Amino acid sequence: MTGPRRVVHITTSLAVGGAQRHLLQLLTNSPDGLQQDVIYFRDHDLRQEIASHAGQVHHIPMASLWGLALMPQLVRTISAGKYDIVHTHLLRADMFGAVASRLARVPALVTTKHNLEERLDQPGWRWLHRRTARLPDLTIGISEAVREWAVTTGGAPASRTRVVHYGIDTQDFAHVDRVAAREVLDLEPGIPVVMCPARLDPQKNHALLLRALQLVRQQLPDAVLLLAGGRQLGSALYEQNLHQLAELLGISKGVRWLGVRGDVDQLLAACDVVAMASEWEGFGLALLEAMAAERPVVATAVGGVPEVVVNGETGLLVKTGDTEAFAQALIHVLSDETDGKHLGVEGGRRARKVFTLDGMRAATQAIYDEVLIGRNKGSSNPAPI
Repeated sequence: MTGPRRVVHITTSLAVGGAQRHLLQLLTNSPDGLQQDVIYFRDHDLRQEIASHAGQVHHIPMASLWGLALMPQLVRTISAGKYDIVHTHLLRADMFGAVASRLARVPALVTTKHNLEERLDQPGWRWLHRRTARLPDLTIGISEAVREWAVTTGGAPASRTRVVHYGIDTQDFAHVDRVAAREVLDLEPGIPVVMCPARLDPQKNHALLLRALQLVRQQLPDAVLLLAGGRQLGSALYEQNLHQLAELLGISKGVRWLGVRGDVDQLLAACDVVAMASEWEGFGLALLEAMAAERPVVATAVGGVPEVVVNGETGLLVKTGDTEAFAQALIHVLSDETDGKHLGVEGGRRARKVFTLDGMRAATQAIYDEVLIGRNKGSSNPAPI
């Protein structure tokens, strides 16, 4: 093996989400001779699953504003692992992990940017982030939109950035029985079903989805919206307001609040269309999963979404905030069975061709090799702390 032999991934959270599922995929089926450990700051949801694929898993509670006080512990843990590479994920882990890796004198540092972090719109956070953004040898953006944001807003040097799209195992979503999936959810076989697989968070703009559903049900009275996701970054008040809005719109009977689910493949089989009304999105892994399941997508054309969903070919994209356009797109897909089927099939073909799991892992391994070779040649020159 010519690449790294020991990598530690540092992540802010192990809650259920796109960044965490991406990390799990990197840990799964590691190349022979590569040990990958994990350090996380908060949320234990996926710890057991992560631990089944990682070497060692360490919890260091650095997610609060007082997390900096635990920097010595983080440095000691990294030093003890004698790692070739530190690979960080999510904002706080990126900043703390970058400083700790340099203090621990790890040969190479890589960071993956998973989203367009709204927090960096705040001057204080942006200033803090830019102080550490030059430390990584390479910064990975999960989409071109995220890579560009990492440079323009995050302060990463453009010459030391790369794009590696998420990849998935499309077989995970194949051959799931639609009739059985609907029976489990107590859904009538012929009713129109919209599914939104997203945490209950303002970023995902569930309010627009509820208003769009009201318009959809004016033409398709039996239409149902499945909301699969729980509160992570969103507050209890946000969820309460959504329930109140559904009551106010008179659509409560058409909304199913499913919470966090571990059977996304079943939900995708049961639905007719996947809808995401996000205000911003780094990539849209849930949309890629919908395509893998050959379900048409209706989504807002934000961030990296247009790199995943091809408008008019694998789904329909609308401007963010346009409730009427979103509703009309849903009505079209739900009413035109032929076009809906075509969009789904083309989405499946694109997922299998462009966003493969092997491709994502190979691209990440190539970046590990690149930074280590650069370090050995003395060409990598991150800014000092």
